[in-house]
Amino acid sequence: MEIKKEFLKIEKERFITFMDALMAIIMTIMVLEIKIPAVETLTDETLRQELHKAVTPLIGFLVSFSTLIMIWMSHNDLMKDIKVITKQFALLNFLFILVIALVPFSTALGWGYSKTSLAVFIYALNIFLLSATFAILYGFSIAKKLISVTTSQFMRAKKIISFSGLILLVIAMFLSFVNPGLSLFLTALIPLAHTIPVVFAYKFKS
Repeated sequence: MEIKKEFLKIEKERFITFMDALMAIIMTIMVLEIKIPAVETLTDETLRQELHKAVTPLIGFLVSFSTLIMIWMSHNDLMKDIKVITKQFALLNFLFILVIALVPFSTALGWGYSKTSLAVFIYALNIFLLSATFAILYGFSIAKKLISVTTSQFMRAKKIISFSGLILLVIAMFLSFVNPGLSLFLTALIPLAHTIPVVFAYKFKS
């Protein structure tokens, strides 16, 4: 029985290192979507025009990069509290990474074609799935007693903001077919909202 239990476990430190490496690679790939202006004759005027075109994709990169940072921080907090890495938990993490791996594509699509409803919808959907899969991962950890349940003000604040973020992203998905610009604005609020409990962490924990 003990042998079976050990077979279902994965070394924690090795798993964390592997997950961090995957997330770092994905975040690095995202910057490659920002293209250097390709013009035959580059002058100050043409460069200004090309840089103007790159403003929206650059904002998209910053928003998505910030979102991934917030997700990584939340995932890091979870991994610090996790007691044991089971293979079921690992498989859910790989599903989580699969959704993250789509962020460079959806960012380039949604922010590169910011006036196209379907493109913006795909981006908002990707960010929604990102938040949802992490929520599932966290819920699974509690259900299987892989982490201890905490009722601190800090964690309550994080849960409220995470749930509110999911609702906001659902609204953003619907809005993408009405007002793509407003939809992107709502997705940009997600990383900003997640900084609130971090900034006031000591206040919440006290």
